[in-house]
Amino acid sequence: MTINRRAVLTGLAGGLILSRTEAWSQEANYPSRTVRMTVGTGAGGAADTTARVAAKVLSDALGQTFVVENRPGAQGLVSLSAFVKEPADGYSLFMLASSQAVLPALYQLPYDPVNDITPIARLTAASVILVVHPDLPVKSAKELVDYGKKNPDKITYGYQGGPIQIACALFAKLAGIAPVAVPFTASAQVATEMLAGRLTYTVMTGEQAKPLVDAGKLRALATAGSKRALAFPDIPTLAELGYPAYGDGWFGLIGPKNLPRPIVDKLYTAFKDHYFDKQPQHLLVARGMEPANDGPEAFTAFLRADIARWIAAGEQLGISKIKP
Repeated sequence: MTINRRAVLTGLAGGLILSRTEAWSQEANYPSRTVRMTVGTGAGGAADTTARVAAKVLSDALGQTFVVENRPGAQGLVSLSAFVKEPADGYSLFMLASSQAVLPALYQLPYDPVNDITPIARLTAASVILVVHPDLPVKSAKELVDYGKKNPDKITYGYQGGPIQIACALFAKLAGIAPVAVPFTASAQVATEMLAGRLTYTVMTGEQAKPLVDAGKLRALATAGSKRALAFPDIPTLAELGYPAYGDGWFGLIGPKNLPRPIVDKLYTAFKDHYFDKQPQHLLVARGMEPANDGPEAFTAFLRADIARWIAAGEQLGISKIKP
């Protein structure tokens, strides 16, 4: 049997041209069906809130439904580990949070936290606020430290993992106090215990803290972040007070590794035209969050730096990474 080499090569070339044409067509027509946006935490938190606003913006701008799916577990490790294996076609997205940026400080990850994803846009930031119950006889971070040293058997803090865990522990280490750490699975549980007066302190996002502080149900002492919070401009940072405990939160949209650039650009352009410094972002800021507007390159650089900062904080606390 004689094989016509020219025919074979022509057929291969035709197949390549057809596959590329199909890919270009799919990217140009994206999205042509429903898009799933996964959140690695439960409903009602800051990541979920940002995701639902983002999904509405993209649905309205691009004419297809973007559905938010909550898959909590191990601070997002379970859902993110599954997400990085999704096809890079734009129909599976993930609302990445700072709680997932902390994971490299805690675990020997089964994926690369930067190179196995495609950052698209960082959408919001979330300063975290050191709070106590108003019945506690302290009105400043310094008074909280003094109280902890005088009452070492009474001081506790609650956390649900990730940035909150490290920020609370680092503050205690820098302040020279030894509180009992009480773990929870959700930030709402921590808030419930704080409101009941069963915990001495915690740090929580500005979005969660603002209505509780405004209502007099909690007292804000300091911001555990790199700058003062927009929602609490008169509250000093812990760094200003001599306790540089870092805890800044943030939320941004990512795709799987090698997400085609035309799809990345289409999504980012939708945010530029309909979200950044527009009513949807203003709504989140009014709820206690802070604006962010990083595009793909800036978000990637930010993510690398943030992961490095959390790893350094984990090492400072002597945290040993474990296998998930």
